[in-house]
Amino acid sequence: MGNMTIVKSGFYCSIQDLGRIDYRHLGIPHSGVMDELSASYANACLDNKKGSAVIEIIGVGGTYIFSEPTFICITGAKAMIKVNSIAIEQYDSIKIQTGDQLEIGAAVDGNFIYLGIAGGFEVPEVLGSKSFFKGITKQQLTKGDTISYRLGMSSTKSVAKFPKPTNSSILKCFPGPEFHFLNRKQQEQLLNSSFTVSKNWNRMAFQLNEKIDNQLIQLKSSPVLPGTVQLTPSGQLIILMKDAQTTGGYPRILQLDKASISILSQKRKGTSIDFLIL
Repeated sequence: MGNMTIVKSGFYCSIQDLGRIDYRHLGIPHSGVMDELSASYANACLDNKKGSAVIEIIGVGGTYIFSEPTFICITGAKAMIKVNSIAIEQYDSIKIQTGDQLEIGAAVDGNFIYLGIAGGFEVPEVLGSKSFFKGITKQQLTKGDTISYRLGMSSTKSVAKFPKPTNSSILKCFPGPEFHFLNRKQQEQLLNSSFTVSKNWNRMAFQLNEKIDNQLIQLKSSPVLPGTVQLTPSGQLIILMKDAQTTGGYPRILQLDKASISILSQKRKGTSIDFLIL
């Protein structure tokens, strides 16, 4: 095994894979990578399994040193990336030698940066996933932590047929269970208006600035999923993300498709989005 040591931690770094899928009935969130498209691209580039564990970095990356040779791929939000002070490209397989130092700067376009490694990062599985979530696993990576990776994983794969994530403003979705309770005016307002991402976003949810008319009654607690669009009593829209709760009492008016969850995750404060029902 090789080890990657965190010399300087970023704003918020965690290990994530595709999340926990069989424990929502126990109130345990899905978790997993916010931008599945970008994380999957990194794993495809390294010829890893699709769900191999990656490091998810919010905002600012940090500095990392590798004990043994390997390959890495960095995707997601655009940032300045250097190995031994030499700039490298994202969305490409990069050979790492013993003692190499990786520096990941601040995201300049998007929110989440992904660091993939050949073979995936080796941390214990808890409830079928390596994804970090407070109360179940360690919450985040910090300075001095070491993460293991397999040796001899040197193959790389062409990703020419694997599309890079899009920067579309369109979020594709399906009508939610309470969509039909909206009157025609409310539906038109929802589907014909642009909304902007508020300053209030995290791994649990993204809030939107603009409001729509809302006279709907509140619900008894009902199941919700990553990508569920909730309408609050004030008319504000909240889009649940990977670490969201498993039940909620607000009307569920839309449900984003999987790709649109990834697209939304990279939208910064003030960015415009539009809903499109499939």
